[in-house]
Amino acid sequence: MKKNTGCSNNYKCPAQLPSNKAKTKSVNCEVIDASLDLTGEIPSAVDIPVALADVILEADVEADIHLPTPAREIKWIRKNISLKQCKAVPSILDLQNLTVKIFVTGVIHKNIQYVEDTTGFIRDYGVDVAFTCSETVELENPIQYPVLGVPFSVKSSVLERRELAYDGHGADLCTDGSLTFEIYNEPISCKLIASAVNEIDLHKDFDSWGRFSKITEKAEVILVFKLLQTQQIATNVDNGMTAEGETQASQPKYPTASERFKNVIRRVR
Repeated sequence: MKKNTGCSNNYKCPAQLPSNKAKTKSVNCEVIDASLDLTGEIPSAVDIPVALADVILEADVEADIHLPTPAREIKWIRKNISLKQCKAVPSILDLQNLTVKIFVTGVIHKNIQYVEDTTGFIRDYGVDVAFTCSETVELENPIQYPVLGVPFSVKSSVLERRELAYDGHGADLCTDGSLTFEIYNEPISCKLIASAVNEIDLHKDFDSWGRFSKITEKAEVILVFKLLQTQQIATNVDNGMTAEGETQASQPKYPTASERFKNVIRRVR
């Protein structure tokens, strides 16, 4: 029987099913020094969240709400907006990394308080109105891809290593190899700052006593959010003239881990 991987969990990616285990014969490890260049006690670069754009998104929503009992009058409606998904996908048509496609899914939670008659108690009814939309967004700051400047990885064995056979008449069928690599770019996150709902409600399905049981909602939903990406920002100050007017000697710059990795896979591009 197949194992339940918990795909219904919305908070994290489910664990993958275990694979067969290979027999590892030997492992040799080596530490390659790729520490950041230091200027005094300040590192030459830091990773910080960078605002790519401030976005104002409008979504037009129309929905039918069926009340559990007929209502004579709506006394109060409280509304709260929450986002279930806000994903930014970089556009491959933009070579400047300044365009993304935004996919937003959210919910308007409405708490409706109403009365059934001219006298009596107030009923309370909660309902969720879902909405989804997508839009193109132009960024103020470009997306950063630290390695090679591209967001893609090469995971299939399309770059093969072959050796000449012993007789020199072709490739050795008993020996082969390949080069694959994965680049783990920082994701673009979405931070909701403010929201607004501008709506009109149409009362429908009246009974003989003038009470309605259906509300058709026509709403303009405004979302204000930031698109953020953790980027490496240089902090070292350009070496210029000292207070005495002498030129400071340039500090040695050590290659970063990303630069060393570029040199490893640059030959395949």
